[in-house]
Amino acid sequence: MKMKRWMLSILFLGSLLLPLAFGTIFAADKITLEVWHVHNAANSRDGAAMEEVYREYEKAHPGIKINLNAMTYADLRQKALVAGQAGQGPDVLHMLVEWVAEFAKAGIITDITNWVDEWEDEDKFPESTWQVTRVDGRCYGIPSVASTRLLLYREDLFKKAGIKAPPKTWSELRAVAKKLASNNMAGFAFCSATTAIRGPQEFLVFLWSTGAELVKKENGKYVPGFTVEQVQSVFQLYYDLIFVDKAVPLYTRGWEWQNLDQAFEAGTVAMCQNGSWMLYRAERAKTGKMWKTAPFPYSKVPATYLEVKVEGIGAFSKYKKEAWDLLKFVYNKENMARITKYDNLPSRSDVMNLPFYTSDPVWKKAFMEVIPTGHTVPPIPLTPILRASMEGVQEVIYERMKPAEAAKVFYDKVAEYLKTL
Repeated sequence: MKMKRWMLSILFLGSLLLPLAFGTIFAADKITLEVWHVHNAANSRDGAAMEEVYREYEKAHPGIKINLNAMTYADLRQKALVAGQAGQGPDVLHMLVEWVAEFAKAGIITDITNWVDEWEDEDKFPESTWQVTRVDGRCYGIPSVASTRLLLYREDLFKKAGIKAPPKTWSELRAVAKKLASNNMAGFAFCSATTAIRGPQEFLVFLWSTGAELVKKENGKYVPGFTVEQVQSVFQLYYDLIFVDKAVPLYTRGWEWQNLDQAFEAGTVAMCQNGSWMLYRAERAKTGKMWKTAPFPYSKVPATYLEVKVEGIGAFSKYKKEAWDLLKFVYNKENMARITKYDNLPSRSDVMNLPFYTSDPVWKKAFMEVIPTGHTVPPIPLTPILRASMEGVQEVIYERMKPAEAAKVFYDKVAEYLKTL
């Protein structure tokens, strides 16, 4: 009898401990996916929506936990490169299009070509968006949020100055900027910090509008896609806006996007090149209802920067299949529409055609209408070239070099760098 009671006690105790034991095993088996991105939920409504999407995925997949790590673009790139050198990194990595080739060559992102080819949603993204994810014909990510660039201007200031329409060409840009400029108002402004993210992008829009490309292939090798004269005309425009027209104040030299966007919101810049993310600032600015958009002025041909961000899978991830499943969920049709309502544009064509995007003439439709004039950067590591572009701009705007001299130096730097590829 005592033996029977002892056995019953053991069985009862086991029934209590068994769930705890299995719970410990299940907890240990829970997968954590590290996501490195820039979508801060604290200051971006699209970022907040994106965080909601990630949390919904967690709820639907109890065995997965997602750590979201939001940081600046500069910090993100540096952290990704340093981690990659140590054989580490995130499971999911948000990238500027300029980084894709660099990261692929460095071996810190995963070739997902086969998964993409089998994905039923592949054809929902225009081919132009897939192009930015490819290096040497292989795909290294999903096209995520997108943006083009337009001229952002103050309609009230235009009316006050008697300007009837936004400028269409460089010469009109100079004339309008000069007319709008005053002691407390920059007629135009741009980004020019040496380490600027948006500065090189703005520079490229100017360069493309001369009819040039950044690089081209000749006999299987990359060479500059522009002439010295074409880039000289761009540097001359920067110079003339500052020193001839007095339309761009000296204190704006060295600005990065934070300075530019804040100044426009504060009402001390009348025109600039910008993106659809400025809707967030327009809604809170006193003059926001007066903010309008138009195709950016050009030299020879209309051009804009077609920026498509890319979501990649870290090369050192232990959970690549789980990361791929997560990406497919975040960027399906329903969720893409949720995370691109305010700061960005969708990269999916089936979302672009939704009434929400086609009915807003200033902040959505206008940006999508210029997509046919959009250019993307070539699939090569671009950091040395982009840095050289801002070094050239600074040489000109600080009057250390004349535009012609700076153009020759920039051309030579690009040509020499391309020989190393």
